[in-house]
Amino acid sequence: MLTDEQKDAVRCGEDLMLTACPGSGKTRVIISKLARVVDEIRGTPRAIACITYTNAAVQEIESRLRHHIQPGDDSFFDICTIHSFCLNHIFRPFCHLIKGYKKGFKVLTPESEKFQKHVTAVWAQHDRYNLTFKDFEEFTQLRVGPNGEPVGIEHAAITPEVAKDYWKRIREDGFIDFANIIYYSLILLQKRAEILNSITAKFAWILVDEFQDTTDLQVEILTLIAKAKRTRFLLVGDPYQSIFGFAGARPDLADDFATRIGARTDKQLSGNFRSSAPILAHANLLYPRTPAMVALGQYKDVTQKPVWRHGSSPFQVITDHFLPALDGLGIPVGEAAILAPTWFSLFPLGRRLREYGVSIVGPGARPYRRNRQFAPLAEQVCGYLMEPRPDAIAGIERTLFNTLLDITGRASFDIFSYGGRVIVFRLLEIAQKLHVAHMGAISWLEAASGEFADLLIAEEYLAPSERDIFRMSVEEMKADMRNNKVDLANLTIEELGVYANPKAALKLVNLHNSKGREWRAVAMIDLHEGRIPHYMSRTAEDFESAKRLFYVGVTRAEQFLMYITDTTDSRNGPTRFLRKGTGVGVC
Repeated sequence: MLTDEQKDAVRCGEDLMLTACPGSGKTRVIISKLARVVDEIRGTPRAIACITYTNAAVQEIESRLRHHIQPGDDSFFDICTIHSFCLNHIFRPFCHLIKGYKKGFKVLTPESEKFQKHVTAVWAQHDRYNLTFKDFEEFTQLRVGPNGEPVGIEHAAITPEVAKDYWKRIREDGFIDFANIIYYSLILLQKRAEILNSITAKFAWILVDEFQDTTDLQVEILTLIAKAKRTRFLLVGDPYQSIFGFAGARPDLADDFATRIGARTDKQLSGNFRSSAPILAHANLLYPRTPAMVALGQYKDVTQKPVWRHGSSPFQVITDHFLPALDGLGIPVGEAAILAPTWFSLFPLGRRLREYGVSIVGPGARPYRRNRQFAPLAEQVCGYLMEPRPDAIAGIERTLFNTLLDITGRASFDIFSYGGRVIVFRLLEIAQKLHVAHMGAISWLEAASGEFADLLIAEEYLAPSERDIFRMSVEEMKADMRNNKVDLANLTIEELGVYANPKAALKLVNLHNSKGREWRAVAMIDLHEGRIPHYMSRTAEDFESAKRLFYVGVTRAEQFLMYITDTTDSRNGPTRFLRKGTGVGVC
């Protein structure tokens, strides 16, 4: 059932930039709009692109949309990230026009071993050795500007020369990274009118979620499409939730694009279906809205106010205050999350909570490295064995696709066809058979790695020479677990599956990754000056960006919110966003 505001947005037939407050049901609006436009274009050669920020959002929209469309309607829309949109509709069909990619390409993902090898090699070219996590992480943030120059390296060790050597190296090896997929897609649209014509002829509508986090290259691509006057736009976002400045996002770009195309900007979603009124009162102290954001959901009448707790460490406050509060409120630990400005404070907390006996998902949770080739697929399959939900199949398909992409460098899009789904069900049959025969997780992993590989070789997704990759991955997982002092003999399949279906586990998430998610209870830790805002913040926009990040954390909570500071950082007191006059006023 849509609200009047939501119905008004769905029915609007003009270009529209819709401002949506947190928890306002914007996904429901996007799905309703998609279904409405499918009805209009069914039977025509046209289609709809629905572009969202993350693969998780893609899966959510795909899953929920199934209840609103007819069989066969999936040929009329593409729900994708901007990278997938550019890859599938622009770069892949026309990559032969780009120097270095005339014979095809492979996508280089940060999870692949090839990525680590190329980064290591390019740093060695510049006499940098003994690399840290940050040395690799900086390459995942590397972007290309509209002029082809590297950007996103202002606070990084990477220089323009290092970036260009990296791109040259991966191109010579037949790879392309996500940044260059966007850049070369823009170049193709700019220089080849026939490519732009094919895109504008195909897409009647483009719906963009999280539009406040768009980048300059993305805006340039959308502007070229808009100029043809054959495509209409629904742009959904919230300038107060623009938190990906490090990835090139700027809220002003969204406003500029809306002005360029003459989009309406007079419609808002102001009803919050997520949080209680006291939590929204704190959010409104940070960013008042017109019209005001109001609580409309199941927790609207909850009177529990957000609380601030200070202790000797995050672990002490979580175990002495947050977990007991969950018990007192009757909130299962699986419906709660701990949020932090960065991953770094979550790693040690995760390890201590796991040792304390708390089931967790997040940094420090897995007793092995997640980039082990077989780990993500094994987790998804084990999650399905524990709870065979129909909507989990799409997640297994996507994980299988990504696993094959990492191993082979080839994008096996037929995984998403009927034949691909048959393969997924055959893998699940194997998994169930082995589950009956091998009750322990280790023996299951050892057997499944071989039988999964055999099936994928028989179906020509893997080459015979790649058969041992899964087996070697399991050996690496076992070594990781031994190093983490895991009792391998008693490890269960349920413990593997919790990472794919973590309903019973406490979530540990950094604030950037919490965007778009919600939990009944939230604890925000490490809320100190120097952390949020970061000690390197200098400009007014740096401080405003940190405030928006804090705001996102506050608005993830449905029923209970706890702010946590501690004495481990004696130099920095509570963040300004907790204080009276500059924040929520709890200290």
